[in-house]
Amino acid sequence: MSYRDISKIRVCKVLEDNYNTILKEYQNFKFDIDLDNVNSDCNWKLWKSVHEASLAMAKTRDDDIDWENVSFEPYKKSHSWYGLIVNHLNVWEGALVATKTKFDLSSLPELEPTPICDKFFNNTLNILKEYEEITSIMIAKFPAGKELPIHRGYKEILRIHLGLIVPDGDIGFCVNGEKTKWENGKCLAFNDFFEHSAWNHTNQDRINLIVDVKR
Repeated sequence: MSYRDISKIRVCKVLEDNYNTILKEYQNFKFDIDLDNVNSDCNWKLWKSVHEASLAMAKTRDDDIDWENVSFEPYKKSHSWYGLIVNHLNVWEGALVATKTKFDLSSLPELEPTPICDKFFNNTLNILKEYEEITSIMIAKFPAGKELPIHRGYKEILRIHLGLIVPDGDIGFCVNGEKTKWENGKCLAFNDFFEHSAWNHTNQDRINLIVDVKR
């Protein structure tokens, strides 16, 4: 089964019950804030290495893609604010709110807030920090008119998407060939190791809260 039953994941109910609070905090951020690009950012080192490893995995698996003519570049906009450029197009941005994972993949005892969290997402962290299974929290923007190619992450991670701002129209998400759509205020959950892709053929950005939990 490509998607998990969210009624059996306790974090999902908490996220849906607190949708308005999380959305209100996002509306003060909106990926439209000037922040210093601080160099000492261990989260960036981990995030960059994970996405480079995901690309290397895709190259060994997807031989129908002309990889010689595909460019893929993770980038850092500021401390804990990262993105992906594919073929010179910005296809994804994410702002890390909090994480338990260190660069060596060892775990911190509790979620560590980022500067972005301290400034914009304190209520979101307070709602979620008591759930020991959560390993990271991130706000993600999927820009209008873009596509995310097939990719996958770690098999140890169950990934939850809470739709914050989901435009109407031709937008969707696909896990292991099974298509669905995000909904405002609703969660969907899947094993991050399953191949997944997405498309946003609308004229509006999609915003999700992404919460990773241990499987």
